[in-house]
Amino acid sequence: MPVLRQITACAEPAALVLVRAGRRRGRAVDYRMAMCRRHRWLAERSGGRRSTPGPAGGRCGTVMDYRTYDEVLRSHYEQWLRPMTGSVIEDHGDDVAATLRAAHDWLAGEHVDGPTRPLVPPARSLMPLDGVRAALDQAARATEALAAGLMEEHHGQVHVLAALALAETLDALGRGA
Repeated sequence: MPVLRQITACAEPAALVLVRAGRRRGRAVDYRMAMCRRHRWLAERSGGRRSTPGPAGGRCGTVMDYRTYDEVLRSHYEQWLRPMTGSVIEDHGDDVAATLRAAHDWLAGEHVDGPTRPLVPPARSLMPLDGVRAALDQAARATEALAAGLMEEHHGQVHVLAALALAETLDALGRGA
């Protein structure tokens, strides 16, 4: 199931598409990331992947992710949650819900473990950060419901990934990315 992610809040049209070739047999593409010229540094951050210059279509920061549920979760941890909060899934016994809850609590200031929380300039709205916390809470709740068998697996995974995509998008908005 492809997952739509938005990793920037940039409204510019994409000028470049980064395509990561599939690492698994039967999957031609892992993900396609569109970016404008100003955000092409994201291609470097993502490592050595194939990029296509020219008219790309779509908006900057749009990612179509074709990887499995577990691979997309791992990507959220390694590329976004860990750098932002210091929360690592292995620290929580590979419990996805506990990891998401720890990231939520760190953003809420309820725990002091992890990197120093960034100071928010007075002129900047707290709404994106509040939204990130709410979306992480929703992802954690959906993960708990999924683990308890209260949701059908596919639908539960969709809920988790949608909440994480929203949290990541709101974080990008809050950072001005």
